[in-house]
Amino acid sequence: MAAVFLAPLYLLCNAYIVYWMIRWLRAAVPALGAGAGLAVVLAVYFFLMLSLLTSFLIQSYPAKRYMKKISDQWLGSFAYILGITFLLDLIHRLLRLTWLADTRLYSRSGMALAGTAAAVGMAGVVFYGIHHAKQISLTRYRINLSKPSGGGDRIWKIALLADLHLGSSVGKKQVKQMVDLVNRCEPDLVVIAGDLFDNDFSSIDDPEGTARLLAGMKSRFGTWACWGNHDINERILAGFTFPVPGGVEMDPRFDVFLQQAKIHMMNDEVRLIDNSFYLAGRKDPQRIEKTGETRLEPAELLEGLNHTLPVIVIDHQPRQLRELAAAGADLDLSGHTHNGQVFPGNLFLRLMWKNPCGLKKVGPMYSVVTSGAGFWGPGLRIGTDNEVVLLEVCGSSDD
Repeated sequence: MAAVFLAPLYLLCNAYIVYWMIRWLRAAVPALGAGAGLAVVLAVYFFLMLSLLTSFLIQSYPAKRYMKKISDQWLGSFAYILGITFLLDLIHRLLRLTWLADTRLYSRSGMALAGTAAAVGMAGVVFYGIHHAKQISLTRYRINLSKPSGGGDRIWKIALLADLHLGSSVGKKQVKQMVDLVNRCEPDLVVIAGDLFDNDFSSIDDPEGTARLLAGMKSRFGTWACWGNHDINERILAGFTFPVPGGVEMDPRFDVFLQQAKIHMMNDEVRLIDNSFYLAGRKDPQRIEKTGETRLEPAELLEGLNHTLPVIVIDHQPRQLRELAAAGADLDLSGHTHNGQVFPGNLFLRLMWKNPCGLKKVGPMYSVVTSGAGFWGPGLRIGTDNEVVLLEVCGSSDD
C-alpha cells in the first residue's frame, strides 16, 4: 500500500517539474510555452506521468507489456528530471542572494540557456543509459580455495548470472547475448542466482523461444539456480507490490519454463557434484514471506556435509554472509543488488550491504555478488554494467 500513500508526493513532484518546465519553455521555446504548443507538451507529459497507473490497470496483452515498458523508462527518467530540476532551482535561489542576480546569468536568457543545457544533458544521459542497458560485459574473478578441488590442480570455471528479469524489458535479444557469452567461456557449471523472472510470467514475449535459448547454455555439470524475490506473479505499481490475502499461489508456468530451459531449481537443498564439491541453493527470504514457506538457516542447510570438500552456496540476496561462513560455506554466489543499477544508487548501496557487488572475503568464505545480467524496472544502466561473471576456482593440491 506504500504506492497509494506516496501518490500525493508523486503528484506534487510532477507539479513542481511542470511549473519549471513551463517557465523554461516560455523563455527558450515560446511556441511551446503557451497555447496549442503547451497543450501538446502537457498532454505528452501527463501521458508519461500517468503511465505508472495505466500499466497497472491494463490487463490485456500485448498492450500491458508495451505500457509497462514505457512506464519503466519513465520512472527512471523521472528520477533524473526531478533531481536536475531541484538542483537548478537551488542554484537559481542561491544566485538571487549574490551580485550575479544583476547579471545576464539570472535573466530570462540565462534561464533559457541553463534549462536547455540541462535538458540536452539529461536526455544524453538517459539515452546512454538505455543503450548501455542492452550491453552485457564479462567480469572475471580467480578464487583460491583452501580445500582440494577433487581433481588435483584442476581449475573449475563457473559462469554466474543473476537478475535476468525476463519480462517486458528483457527479452530474447538480451538472453541470446547472455547465452553466447556464457558459451564462449566454456564453463564447467552455470549458476543463476535468482530473479529469472520479473513478477509477471505473461509479460514474457515468446517464453518458449526464450526457454530454448537458455537451454542452449553448455556446461559440464548443467545449469543450477535458486529463486529470487521477483520470481513470483504479483501486481506492481511503481515498483511497489500489493499483498495477497492467504499468500501468493505459485504459477505452474514457471516450472514448465525451467524444465524447457534445462535449469535445475534448488529449494533449500544440497547436491554433491561429481564427487568433487557440494552445491547448495537457498530459498529467498522475501519470496517465502509471500508464499507462506519457510527456509533453513545456514547451519541447518549445510549440516552433515563432508566439509573436506568445497561447499558452494547460491543465495539470491547476500544477507547472511557471516552465518554462511560459520556454517562451512567456501563460496557464496549472489545477485539482487544490481550494484545500484543507476548512479548514484551504486554509491548508497555500500551503506546497506556488506558486499554490495564484486568479490569480497568474509572470514574463510568468498562472497561474489554480480550486478546482474539484466535489469529491474527502468531499462537504464548508468554507472553500472550488465554482466556475466566467470569464476576460475582453484582448489589446493589433493596431496
